[in-house]
This record gives sequence, C-alpha cells and structure tokens, in this order.
Amino acid sequence: MQHRGDDDLTDLIHAGLDRAYRLAGLLLGRGPDAEDVVQDACVRAWQSAGSLRERSAFTAWFDRILVNICRDRIRRRGRIGFVGIEDHDQPGADPFEGVLASDALLRTIGRLDADERAVVVLHYWADLPLAEIASRLGWRLGTVKSRLHRALEKMRDEQRREECALSAGKVASR
Repeated sequence: MQHRGDDDLTDLIHAGLDRAYRLAGLLLGRGPDAEDVVQDACVRAWQSAGSLRERSAFTAWFDRILVNICRDRIRRRGRIGFVGIEDHDQPGADPFEGVLASDALLRTIGRLDADERAVVVLHYWADLPLAEIASRLGWRLGTVKSRLHRALEKMRDEQRREECALSAGKVASR
C-alpha cells in the first residue's frame, strides 16, 4: 500500500471506524476511552501506512494497532489512579458502561487482564478463528489458546462466585 494515495488510506480508515469503536469499547468498557483509542489508532495507522502491503489486509493490520493501544491503556489503568468525573446528571450516558454493568458476562470480561480480554473479544465478538487472532496480535497460536483457556476459566469462576452470592442472598432473605 506504499504507493497508494492518502485518499485510499482515508477511505479504509473511515469505513472501519464504527467497527473499531465497538471493538475498543468492548475492550475498554468506556465510550470516551474507546473514542480516544480509535483516534490514536488512526494517527498511528497514518504514520505507519508504509507497512501496509495490501489493501485486503487493512482490517487485520488496523485491528492489531487498535488492540495493542487498548492493551496498553488497560495496563496503564492498573498503574495510574484516575479520578472519575461524575456524569450521572448529563444526557447521553456512556453506552458501554451501561451495557457492561447490566450484563453479567460482559462484567466478567471487564475483569480480565488486557491480553485475556483481547483474545475473548476478538474470538467471540469479532468471530475470528484463533489462528487469525494469533496473526493479528503477533503471538504464537499456543499463546492465544492458553490465554483464551485461562480467560474462560476466570470467567467461569467469576460466574460461580456471583451465583453463590445470589444464592446466599436469597437464603438470607427468607
């Protein structure tokens, strides 16, 4: 893609923005974070456009950029304490926070580490085979399989804990 014009790259990026926003939103759990990450990914894609060899590989190439930025953001959250600004009274509540909070399965995905979360979302939301995930993330297939296995185990454990807590609450309220 080195010899194609800027308009071609702009068209490819523009066509994938909605998908990129949804992917980043599922990985990060917050709309504003997803917007920031998609913007960062667009800038990084623009800066490294020379590394895209074929137009047909754009989605995989851009996903790799986007997921890596999301993983970095998730890791940084653990080291940096962010002070949240309450926006309960403001219209247009964050679409991802509401969905993630109300869905038990999505809540458990939000508790996974960055790598595990990326593999689960790419496999089950983006419907990518494990070999394609390995290719997009630059990992070995065995690494993807082990992270998916570990993530699913953590999710099962978390679901069991929630079910036990709900059961204990029902017993206590009798």
